[in-house]
Amino acid sequence: MNEPMFSPAFAASVEFFIGTLSELLLLFILISMLVMVLQDRFPAARIQALLSGGRGYLTAAALGAITPFCSCSTLPMLVGMLRANAAFGPVMTFLLTSPLLNPVLVVLLLSVFGAALTLLYSAAVLLIALTAGVLLSWLNFQRFVTLPELKSCSCSSDAAVATPAPARSFSGPYLQSLFGRALTETKSFLPHLLFGVLVGAVIHGYIPTGFFQQLGNLNQWILIPIAALLGIPLYVRASSMIPLALSLVGKGMSYGSVMALTIGGAGASLPEMIILKRIFQWPLLLAFIAVVFLTACITGFSIDFLLNTTGE
Repeated sequence: MNEPMFSPAFAASVEFFIGTLSELLLLFILISMLVMVLQDRFPAARIQALLSGGRGYLTAAALGAITPFCSCSTLPMLVGMLRANAAFGPVMTFLLTSPLLNPVLVVLLLSVFGAALTLLYSAAVLLIALTAGVLLSWLNFQRFVTLPELKSCSCSSDAAVATPAPARSFSGPYLQSLFGRALTETKSFLPHLLFGVLVGAVIHGYIPTGFFQQLGNLNQWILIPIAALLGIPLYVRASSMIPLALSLVGKGMSYGSVMALTIGGAGASLPEMIILKRIFQWPLLLAFIAVVFLTACITGFSIDFLLNTTGE
């Protein structure tokens, strides 16, 4: 028998890289176009008003909860908010809630783990995201944000890109302008996108699921922080993480440790961190990772404590 030219791990990595990069590029362009439509139709002052003050945090959390985005595809909306000079604290609350409290993940959790665990998970994520947004703003972490400059094209053929058409109707020139502006925004993130997806592909292909199943024998006080840390290098959708979580529970891992792994993977994946480094300086990036890690640990411990108390 002829051996395959490529190992299964390499083939899985290549498939992940091509599929994920294609999906993220498409999402970046489409979401950037959507954000730019909103910016054209709603002045920056309106966005600032919506995302300012105490109500701004609740608005940002609600917006994050209704946007079915993964951690990486949340970034175009994040950049749009920052370009509109929206309040920093609510913007960070949105960044935390969008991948962790979106309707897809909540429905999956409800169907797999039941109402009690889902309610506890949602309350913990919401409370920590609101608190983190307030603290990061109070500590003036917005000084560590560096947005890429939007460069206008000087070519005559790209005049529509350089000068957007009026946003009163979705005419051909306006759509062309939107696409050009979104493409320019996406190009500024392209090196980080490529590197982030490459790292995610290597991890996806060469770290077997059985590695996580071997952790079930550890004490929960050690297992939950380890699970939260191990989740961060992963780049997984909620739809793929929940079935994995269910199989890990069947292999002996506690619900709390599985939830910590899910939060780490969905909230602060390594590819997302690489892309975020394009706009976040190290102090803010490390603070964001710490918030996701604490969210994973607090939620995991709370779930295991609740289950042990109720005897489930």
